[in-house]
Amino acid sequence: MTFAWWYVLVAIIPILPNLWGIWHIWSHDFDGDMTKKVIWLLLCVFLPILGGLIYLFLGRKLAGKKIVRQPVQR
Repeated sequence: MTFAWWYVLVAIIPILPNLWGIWHIWSHDFDGDMTKKVIWLLLCVFLPILGGLIYLFLGRKLAGKKIVRQPVQR
């Protein structure tokens, strides 16, 4: 059996919405409500493909502004 490059695409493409969803949830504020953030993260982690797609279509609108992280001053 030979290796084909499309095997990698078949494995990675369904995971991309989930990875983007986790990054988006982590980097945005949900109006100070940590439970919403945790629920969305748990959904994306435990239902990988489906959770990412649900967040992409429904959860993105619930996310607030982007969190701006300041570098630590020493």
